[in-house]
Amino acid sequence: MSGWDTPGHVVLAKEFAKIIENGVAIGWSDVWFGGFPVFYFYPPFYYFLVYGIHSILLIPIEFAFSISVFITICFLGFSIYQFGNQFFWKRYPLQVRLLLGMISILFYFNYAGEGLQGTSIVGIIEGTVISSFTHALFFFAVIIIDRYRIDPNRKRLIAFVSISALVFYSHLLSSIFYLLILFVYFVVYRNFWIQHKRILVISLFSIFFLILPMLYNFFRYSEYTSSVFYGYSYPPILSILSRDVYDKAFKASQSGENLTLAFLIELLRSGRWLYLFILIALTFQLRNLQNNLRSRFITIVLLIFFWMSLDYSFGYIIPNIKIHNYRAFDTFFIAFSILTPFLIVFTLRIQKQLLPLVPSLFFILITQVYLFIIFDPFRYQEYNSPLWKEARSKEELQLYDRLIFRLKTLPPNSIVQPEIIKSKAVFGSPHFWIPLFYQSGIKNNLGLTVESSYYSTLVFNWQSFGFVHSFRWGTDIDWRDSLVYLKGNNDPGYYLDFLLRSGVQYLMGFSPDFNEYIDKQRNRLSVFWEEGPFKIVKVLPNKNTKYVKPIGLLHADTLNQNKEYGYQSFLRTSNLLQMYLSNLGYQTKIIRINRENISSLDLILPDLSALILISNDNQLGEQSWLQGLEKKGKPGLLLVDSSITSSKMQTERSLELLLKELPKTQNEQYKTIGIQSYFSAKNFENGIILLDDSAKEFQIPLRPESQNVNYITNMSPLSGKIYLGFMLFCLVLFCVVSVLTKIAYFSFSNVKK
Repeated sequence: MSGWDTPGHVVLAKEFAKIIENGVAIGWSDVWFGGFPVFYFYPPFYYFLVYGIHSILLIPIEFAFSISVFITICFLGFSIYQFGNQFFWKRYPLQVRLLLGMISILFYFNYAGEGLQGTSIVGIIEGTVISSFTHALFFFAVIIIDRYRIDPNRKRLIAFVSISALVFYSHLLSSIFYLLILFVYFVVYRNFWIQHKRILVISLFSIFFLILPMLYNFFRYSEYTSSVFYGYSYPPILSILSRDVYDKAFKASQSGENLTLAFLIELLRSGRWLYLFILIALTFQLRNLQNNLRSRFITIVLLIFFWMSLDYSFGYIIPNIKIHNYRAFDTFFIAFSILTPFLIVFTLRIQKQLLPLVPSLFFILITQVYLFIIFDPFRYQEYNSPLWKEARSKEELQLYDRLIFRLKTLPPNSIVQPEIIKSKAVFGSPHFWIPLFYQSGIKNNLGLTVESSYYSTLVFNWQSFGFVHSFRWGTDIDWRDSLVYLKGNNDPGYYLDFLLRSGVQYLMGFSPDFNEYIDKQRNRLSVFWEEGPFKIVKVLPNKNTKYVKPIGLLHADTLNQNKEYGYQSFLRTSNLLQMYLSNLGYQTKIIRINRENISSLDLILPDLSALILISNDNQLGEQSWLQGLEKKGKPGLLLVDSSITSSKMQTERSLELLLKELPKTQNEQYKTIGIQSYFSAKNFENGIILLDDSAKEFQIPLRPESQNVNYITNMSPLSGKIYLGFMLFCLVLFCVVSVLTKIAYFSFSNVKK
């Protein structure tokens, strides 16, 4: 399918189809970051549904995913109708309910704003189909719990618990929004829930129990993921009024027309005046909406999520939650769409003699139908077709096939760093690399979702040196100033050295900036092949670089207070030290010694050339420990953490003296081909796994090489089986309870009047 993130989601659906056949729902994949966990941080329930369509209909995953997108659009539209029906218009006659429901649904699906905000069909096209599906789930969950409030029934409560758990197994960010919506709901209807607080506590605890596998995996391993970079989002009001209206007005203004007048004319001409009317109505009826018990809940939701779509604060306060603030706009706009018919009814009541209800509603519906017919969300989002192949020209498809053929000529286990540019100009998405590498059997050094790996943080910071034109991958961790401060007079290829330490052998790109970088680093980059505008280049080591065996890095707090040397703290310190080593003409790996490794330090030391002890202050006990280390034949160095960036000359001199003591080695002894991301859940039966400065694993075998043992890291399937079991239990429980209770929202007509 066409779309910004969509190609990557299709690949992940294929990966899920592989791992579920082993009876697990989470696992490992070489699809992204040179090898990284999948579905630990991005729940897989939606991919399970895609797999179900694939298995039942016996069709390829790509077609199954396309069908799931269509089902999601229908499912979301149905949830909007039922939610509005539950809270607003069920007291009206059927024909009026249908009018109000269709106005609400079309109001949402006629959205023509920025697709990357994840809203409506244009957002689904760009790849937010999973969050849209999850929105539908949690709106049904609210419907069920509200029906329980009106008519308490234990089976409804069980349905609420099970569908709430499925929300968490579908999409993490949407589940955070769901918690906030539930909080608002329970506050608004607090009188009932205070009286039934025991039931409420049991229900919430049951949800917590059912989602324990998801929560455990996320919070246990969240340090391996990047936080979110809070980028630019399109102005919400312009998104509501339609981005294409403004774009046409802006184009007219460049020809000398008045921008404001051109905007108003285009607003009337396009039929988008209706959205301006609803915004004005909302402004004047906000107090009435807040005072009305039926609309109070959704009005508060609207205001909160509109605020969240503009404000980054929540994500900064709780960074590990991975809040994309601009994605809150979708929840706001659904709430706005549900309120729209209610606003119209309020407004028509004021002018009931001039504007009779049913004819006015019918006129508004006709206007919405007209907008829906003339609006082509695919073409507006710069896609000629919703299907990827149909959206590509014959020449593009031929080029794509030639690229696959060329990539298959690379050596096995090669890791390629793609050039990521924020553009749809090439193959319709900056994420076209994911399916391209997947079909070629090549390891991708990057991935899809920005919150998936902390490695993207490292890439972003090292791209400060000559590769700044790349699209910034999602991370709010910025060390660029420190790295630039520590750099030498000349750039020996800092970025390329980092890639080599990461196990990357090739760079691939197509832009003029990429070609300029190749020319600038022509002594370090060798063109492997060219195909059309694309080039793949082999990264070469610096001929003047001296190599030493890996250097261990240990924090004094780990030694003295048994504190863990944090993952992110180690990566920051080790990468700053790598700047010093590069300036001194050395290349090696820096390896973390954590709390668990202290007891087996004697087994690790033979694979290290030296050990650096990081301290918050220089103490005698730490000097004594280093003296004991030197008696074992390993040089050591004590560095104060703050001095790494504050005392550049002193730190460089100390490192230089240490490096002169170390024996030089050949870089071939420490090849990094095929290395994977470090992940503490992995097992290494025949050795020890350590973390290196590029967030990759460094293996120390504990058996002599003469025994010809295969040193393979693997992950226990138990957690994946438990995860799958809990997720399937929630699904089966919901289906069984839904059938037994004959839930009313499976029929448009089976509602209480």
